[in-house]
Amino acid sequence: MTRFLTCIICFALSLALAEPSFAQTAVPGLRGSDDPRRVNAADDDGREEAETPAGVNPTQSNVFALRPSVNIAEEEDGSTGLGAVGRVQPVRPFSDRITAVTRAVPLAQGGIDDTVFGGDTTFDAPDGIRLGSFILTPQLTVTAGYTDNTSRSATGGPGSLYRIAPDISLTSDWVRHQFDASLRGSYIGYPGNPDDDDIFGSAAAGLRLDITEATRVDADISYGISREEDGSAESLGNDTFIHEGNIDLGVTRNVGLLAATAAVGADRRVYDSDSTIESGRDNTVYSASLRLGSNAGGLLTPFAQGSLLFRRFDQTCSDSICEIRDADGYELRGGLAIAAGPKLVGEVSAGWRLEDIEDSRLQNLSGLVIDGSLVWSPSRLTTVTAGIGTSFDATDIDNASGSIIYSGDLRLAHAFSDRWVGEAGLGYSYRTYEGVSIEENTLTGFGGMTYALTQNVALTANYIHRRFESSQDGGDYTENAIEAGLRFRH
Repeated sequence: MTRFLTCIICFALSLALAEPSFAQTAVPGLRGSDDPRRVNAADDDGREEAETPAGVNPTQSNVFALRPSVNIAEEEDGSTGLGAVGRVQPVRPFSDRITAVTRAVPLAQGGIDDTVFGGDTTFDAPDGIRLGSFILTPQLTVTAGYTDNTSRSATGGPGSLYRIAPDISLTSDWVRHQFDASLRGSYIGYPGNPDDDDIFGSAAAGLRLDITEATRVDADISYGISREEDGSAESLGNDTFIHEGNIDLGVTRNVGLLAATAAVGADRRVYDSDSTIESGRDNTVYSASLRLGSNAGGLLTPFAQGSLLFRRFDQTCSDSICEIRDADGYELRGGLAIAAGPKLVGEVSAGWRLEDIEDSRLQNLSGLVIDGSLVWSPSRLTTVTAGIGTSFDATDIDNASGSIIYSGDLRLAHAFSDRWVGEAGLGYSYRTYEGVSIEENTLTGFGGMTYALTQNVALTANYIHRRFESSQDGGDYTENAIEAGLRFRH
């Protein structure tokens, strides 16, 4: 994995610095958009409207957006990273939430207005590298800093750190249809404590086929690797890496005033640790869902969704002591899609989920499901995002049927100029294990700034406070970390 990330880093750096810059120059009069090439005109309420030119390249790929899957066992889909439950979950770009909400908007609606501030500097907005009908956008961030807890554990000590984070996206430039692919990585090194070095990586691809004006096909595939929280009841003090794979296929059809989406998916999780004991948590969840909603437009669009779930574990039982954890279940939810123009867009839903576990000695895994993601733009220079999510995760803890994770975050981004952007956020996650008395809480605070030095290089700095609390003795810890460095773009 280390060699893999090294190759990614070298590739991203070479693309970012190899040839003359095609990054955008600042336009007169800062506007709240991630595309400074647009020509603006003020509307009645002081906001700006944009004329969309051909071949606009988004700064970030949209494949990290909200997915139709309901079975992924992680923090909120489209999360910005502040509500994460893993040890290594980098704070995602602010634009991810905006993109996620854009994809969640019904087919017949226009999505988020292009004038909404995307949370990034526009002075160094990249053009990318054109490859036929695709645009490749490389980015590399290198930072150094200090943390008072290198291992993120109750016994962790202080130390210096460095982070190398490549980000490469490939986006189609087609009149119809859309293809996106992204590759992200983060390697954190602690020179004084090399055993605490961390690796995070993700790869994703998404394809949208506009069959007709009323029919759309979406296909998504993704893979991610992250390190499990050391203080978690699952880790048992071992270095455990979580491998996650997902594939989803959905068809959306508008029929009169009704919009319907049928989707199937599979989510795979594998736990790799330095323990000699094979993990009993490795499993795959298969799902089939149907969503029905209004296609009449308006500020509020109601919808209802039902899903069938089938969880299958790799480990099979060979004796009567072993617990058979395979489960069949369902999820029902109802919600509202919100489309109040450029100022407020999003989706909220609530429902119930049940996983009926095959082993009668284990109680069923069931609970309330709450999900939502909102983007509020009070001005052309300020954007606020909020999200909440629910996930169900497997476990091999004796007498426990699984865990339920509720997570959410709130983030604010403001542009002081086309070169200078500030950001702040707060995230929280609560995890409870069904069948045993184990609870875990994670609180994360984040503040940062970005200043574009040139059209290719920006200065970044951020501070993160993290507090983890567990009902298990010896799991609690806090961390304070500060980092500063450079971001390179092409």
